[in-house]
Amino acid sequence: MKKILISLFSLLIAVSLTGCIGTGGPELPGVNTGDGVDPAKVKTSDYKNNLKELEKYLTALKYVPSDAEPTEMMYQVIGAKAGDRYNFTVDNTPIYVELYEFDTDKLNEDAERVIGEVRKNGSFKVFTDKDENEYPAELSSNGKYLLLYTDNSSNESNIERKKNFTKAVKEFYK
Repeated sequence: MKKILISLFSLLIAVSLTGCIGTGGPELPGVNTGDGVDPAKVKTSDYKNNLKELEKYLTALKYVPSDAEPTEMMYQVIGAKAGDRYNFTVDNTPIYVELYEFDTDKLNEDAERVIGEVRKNGSFKVFTDKDENEYPAELSSNGKYLLLYTDNSSNESNIERKKNFTKAVKEFYK
């Protein structure tokens, strides 16, 4: 009986792994570097000054694919009031974007530390005494939004797209 169960369990693992290897995981929504809208045609005044509206704005600019679903982050850890992560591709290169919103009228100690570190260093640590990793980030001009944009491509068009994405976040309700 024991041998039968071990054989069945081994077969189940083999079939599961084959399924994972064969599919390559879920396909991410994507855009191409040529996709985009003239930023002059998309007005920030058509959007409210909050995270969900910033995300709609970035989607209208086609910086975020319209079929990309946000994943809510543990935003409280950095003192933010909201935070989402998007995973998508640009020209088949994986892109990871995290957007956070702070209540600039009621910053707690964590928020003040994170925002201060980003202003000073262009990066922050999640936990000062436990975290050795620094996370490169950009702050919007009004200090309300924090952007983490990860793109490991050295393709010139991806680099330009990241600059435009960052500029759109920085200038949203500046």
